[in-house]
Amino acid sequence: MLYFHNAHRQQLLSMQQQCKQAKNIGDLHHLASDIDKFYYYVHNHHTIEDREYFPRIARRIDISHLEVHHEQLAQLLVEFNNFSRRLKQLKNPDEDINTVIIDATSIVDRVSKLVNDHERAEEQVIQPDNMKKYFKETEMKNFFNL
Repeated sequence: MLYFHNAHRQQLLSMQQQCKQAKNIGDLHHLASDIDKFYYYVHNHHTIEDREYFPRIARRIDISHLEVHHEQLAQLLVEFNNFSRRLKQLKNPDEDINTVIIDATSIVDRVSKLVNDHERAEEQVIQPDNMKKYFKETEMKNFFNL
């Protein structure tokens, strides 16, 4: 899971950097493409967690805070995806790019904060010392297909 979380962090940092360096519609179209990729990977990642991991963990550990995060993320990711569509529709070079860049920075930062907070909380739950309190070693190996 940490592998995926680190990839998400890198993608978010890249998008934040793109917002700082954006100067034209082409830059914003590139950002839209990266938003689409991020949306796809995070959505699939959370779908797997919701179907495979969270139900098993929730039988023994209170993870209601993680489930709340997933609900919040689902809503915010829809907004993120819609913003990507807005960026793709930009065509007029005379449009106020600075306003769009401010909006892009705002939503990328909001997504980044929630995703990073959520994934750090997940990592605390699944860290081996914590999991050992609730699961036998064989259960954990089976759980994570090790």
